[in-house]
Amino acid sequence: MKTLKDEMVAWIKDYFAKNGDKETKALIGISGGKDSTVVAAACVAALGKDRVVGVMMPNGIQNDIADSKRVCEFLGIQNYEINIKGAYDALAQEITAKTKGEATPQFKTNTPSRLRMATLYGVAAIIGNCRISNNGNKSERLMGYFTIWGDGAGDFAPLANLYVSDVVRLGIELGLPEDLVKKAPSDGMCGMSDEDNLGFTYAEVERVARGFYDEVNPTTAEKIQKKINGMSWKCKLLNLPCFTPSQKVLAIIDAQNDFIDGSLGVGLEKWQKAKAAIIDLLRKENYDSIVFTKDWHPAQHCSFKAQGGLWPNHCVQGEKGAEIDKELQALQIPAITLNKGCDTNVEEYGIDVLPNVNNVKELHLVGLCYDYCVQSCAKETAKTHPDTKIVVKKAGTVAIDENAKVDWEGLNITVE
Repeated sequence: MKTLKDEMVAWIKDYFAKNGDKETKALIGISGGKDSTVVAAACVAALGKDRVVGVMMPNGIQNDIADSKRVCEFLGIQNYEINIKGAYDALAQEITAKTKGEATPQFKTNTPSRLRMATLYGVAAIIGNCRISNNGNKSERLMGYFTIWGDGAGDFAPLANLYVSDVVRLGIELGLPEDLVKKAPSDGMCGMSDEDNLGFTYAEVERVARGFYDEVNPTTAEKIQKKINGMSWKCKLLNLPCFTPSQKVLAIIDAQNDFIDGSLGVGLEKWQKAKAAIIDLLRKENYDSIVFTKDWHPAQHCSFKAQGGLWPNHCVQGEKGAEIDKELQALQIPAITLNKGCDTNVEEYGIDVLPNVNNVKELHLVGLCYDYCVQSCAKETAKTHPDTKIVVKKAGTVAIDENAKVDWEGLNITVE
């Protein structure tokens, strides 16, 4: 099975093959922090040290510049130190003089970031044939903790879909010194760590983003979610080529009222037991996303007995019986919902549950009902995605007929 390092290296190779030639270099702003260190190491692993260039850009005195130099020396990459203080001071003086204002905290924080990006593009214009990295990670992005057209710019974004915990894991896989990989994150401008500035940790950001509110102080969780919602506009501006790691997805099949205690109900007691197993999976597996499926039948659907079908009316569009279990809906984990059985004249137990989810390495299925819809969804997905490992987590399912035998037809499906 490919590691995160393997996937990252392959993506960088592919990006440069499609957006450059055999001489194109990766140009990276080296701050001495974990993100730029990991990006530089990944680019060296993908392209070789001769195609990676580091640029250190202190604004006057940088207390941890030794870490930046150490990164470049450790990786053996060509590097430049370009101090932006003169440009910053001159620009600040000119702007404040003409506007008759004072340099605000926002100016003092964001202007150096934008000057650093201008510096990178200046270096690229002189040495030629470079692609500039955006070093931001997913945790920072969710918080809007980047400067638009400063460190939010670049040509490619290797870490954009990785939480801080993923960046640390990737750094360890790349063989980087642990103290650099686990260094407290800081923007290097305001004199505080990111987490001191934000008032909470990136670990807490990840837990809330994954939907586990009860693992974070309620006040903090509310503050983080409000920040995520409020910064979504800013994140949409970061339209760069981004690496997406292979994902682990949970598909919750037809966890709807009519299948729980309605017209085709398996029984509330059985469902509560299965639901507890599903929630336990959610806590243990750290799924990247969830797919809900639900029957969404027209009132005159062919599967209903009144139309000659096998089943009583169930999961009729817009009715309460078609609604998904409220406790699962309330998890607030990133999810998509796929409707099936929408055509009046077509009986449809299963669908491909991964039409809109990319790069899925492993898919787990749970829900209702094991012997019909769970089975069918697993089969349909396995046929369309033969390279995806598909696992039906039996404890998270309930069958209509507990004695039913399921034939997986030689497909890449296992039951645990």
